[in-house]
Amino acid sequence: MPLQERVAKRIHELRLSKAMTQEQLAEKANMDVSMLARIERGSRGDIRMGTLDRIINGLGVTYQEFFTFGDDENQATRLASSISLIQDPDILTALQKIVDSITKPSDKHS
Repeated sequence: MPLQERVAKRIHELRLSKAMTQEQLAEKANMDVSMLARIERGSRGDIRMGTLDRIINGLGVTYQEFFTFGDDENQATRLASSISLIQDPDILTALQKIVDSITKPSDKHS
């Protein structure tokens, strides 16, 4: 999938995950809602870096979160993208415990 389509899809999915309307995001990003709609549809050609920066800030995500695309070939990247959409701190704490239990060396001796 071309980068333009991936960026458009990511804006759309992050906006929906935050239960924001296009109008709300456009206001936070200080831009016209029709321009945001064109960007989300992928019908807006090249997006200026300043515009993308305002959208990312309006979404309230980090650059790393934004550029972790869910359709990447790498399974770990897809998983990280999905996790970045979770807002519930209890779920995030539970997931962290699971990851820690899997990745930390065991103190048990066989």
